[in-house]
Amino acid sequence: MRINKSWFFVFCVIGMTTRVHAKSIDWMGQTALAPTAVQGAVEWKNQFTFYGDNNEFFEPFRVRETLLGQQFNSFLDASIKQNVDLWAGAFVDHQSAQAVTTNIQPIFSFVYHEGGSQFIFGTLLPVYRHGLIEPMESTALEITRPIEYGMEFIQKDNFINLDSFLDWQQVLTDVNREIFDYGGSSRLPIWGDFTLLGQLHGYHVGGEQYDGIVRNNLAGGIGLGLDGNFLGSSTLEVFGLGSKDTNRPNYPGPAYGCGLYTKVLICPDHQWQFFGISWIGQDFISEEGDGNYNSLGTDGITYEPSRTYEELGVRRFVEIENGVTFDFELRSNWIDASWGNSFRFMAFVPFDVTVDNKNSKTN
Repeated sequence: MRINKSWFFVFCVIGMTTRVHAKSIDWMGQTALAPTAVQGAVEWKNQFTFYGDNNEFFEPFRVRETLLGQQFNSFLDASIKQNVDLWAGAFVDHQSAQAVTTNIQPIFSFVYHEGGSQFIFGTLLPVYRHGLIEPMESTALEITRPIEYGMEFIQKDNFINLDSFLDWQQVLTDVNREIFDYGGSSRLPIWGDFTLLGQLHGYHVGGEQYDGIVRNNLAGGIGLGLDGNFLGSSTLEVFGLGSKDTNRPNYPGPAYGCGLYTKVLICPDHQWQFFGISWIGQDFISEEGDGNYNSLGTDGITYEPSRTYEELGVRRFVEIENGVTFDFELRSNWIDASWGNSFRFMAFVPFDVTVDNKNSKTN
């Protein structure tokens, strides 16, 4: 079962014909500066996250999966200098009611911030996968890897929106290869409602001290965004992407691949969003991207050089009170010649407590 692609083309045309001085849709897919404590204060920051994510995919490119659980992160944010914060705390993930283990990870970060610039060294708390789109990093990582360890630089001002990072996933030992990924996203207003978009993601497995495989995957590209006023706020994004994969054992495809990604978003208000995605790929592969966009299957054997993927969805985003939010997505997925569906629901409950503000000063 397949959608008539002319309907999707109409969707794109509607987005492209929207007009001037539109408002960007801030609450979907864009990165943000991490909140820091008031100067001189110590704040105890906490957030509960309740999540459920399910997909009904029967293709070999992305496995059928259900994620259900609860997460909690809690850390002290101490403003020790005018532009310097230190974080110390812990992150807890309980994946389901039946799980017998609970994942606990430390939070330790050095944060330097000035104006719209921010540098984080240590534990990272990425927002929307550092702004990376689905072919670059799967949306499942928002649940399965909500914290990372490495370095991140964020610039968010009227000139550019940039999120660049290095995430060290595994250190080199005599039994394990080193693994890290890196990259980021950028948004640069160029004229009127047009925005120049950039995407980059790299993945490295290697290490020089011990013999073993050394391989790399790199994907990236540029795009153009257009904000409009159709039925509220609307956005059209078109990306041309390329990939290079080297030294993957038994890899059946060529080293280079490419793809065209198009996404249309329409927001009648700040609570509803309707979106459509179209993808045409040729030998494209991104190590941590959504498998529905890759030419290589999850089994490492199945290979389809030419891929098509379409997605239509609706998202409901409800701000309840004091930062408490509920987020629900329902998606219909067309994967080459088959149909699937997926949904997600998440609730976020933050609460911050000022521990010591006797030395706080107004910025």
